Amino acid sequence: MKKIGCGLLIVIIVLVLAVSGFFYFKTASADMNNIKSLQANRYYVSAENMPNYAPAAFIAVEDKRFYRHDGIDWKGTGRSIGIALKNQSASQGGSTITQQLAKNLYLSSEKTLSRKISEMMIAKRIENNYSKSEIISAYLTTIYFGNDIYNIEEAANTYFGTTTDASYTGMPQITVLQSAILASTINAPSTYHPDQFQTDTALQARTRSTLDKMHDQSLITDAQYNEAIAGIPTTN
Repeated sequence: MKKIGCGLLIVIIVLVLAVSGFFYFKTASADMNNIKSLQANRYYVSAENMPNYAPAAFIAVEDKRFYRHDGIDWKGTGRSIGIALKNQSASQGGSTITQQLAKNLYLSSEKTLSRKISEMMIAKRIENNYSKSEIISAYLTTIYFGNDIYNIEEAANTYFGTTTDASYTGMPQITVLQSAILASTINAPSTYHPDQFQTDTALQARTRSTLDKMHDQSLITDAQYNEAIAGIPTTN
């Protein structure tokens, strides 16, 4: 029995190494320079040049442990992989902002376990090559906001006539409420439209939830929270 146990352990180790090697070579072609090249986008604004609450809205909704993990939130990813193995489909969430950036830049949107593992490995490479500020800046230049808009600055310009660039004086600065509205649409951009916020009660509810998360995670002050909440239309 002892020999059988040792043999089984060796087989498992060999399989793990083989699978790891396969995905390592599969994802090695992901060019990390693609992230830096996003800075050439005419709408690119570094997160460091945005008011803190703008990227914070997305962190609150998508990845509250963004600044504490190394690209992979093992708690959420473990749950995701467990469900994926059960259902033979990576349909459950659990992707960090870094993983979402990896998918947006380098992978397809297919919901498979193979893609999820590739996403994780590329996310680790991204974290090894870029700072958190660079990662969130790139992320905000690759997510879809509807109407063929893939950049938070363009979305703010288009939907609100505001800017996320704190140094630009040609437009009013994006507000906490507007940041929360944008963050509340990205999971279903074909369903929720920022320019319909005043009449879309479902989007209003999602935005209120986003503001609650931002406040609970101490990403905005009491005053900022109260002012933003006051901007949500009330229903009779």
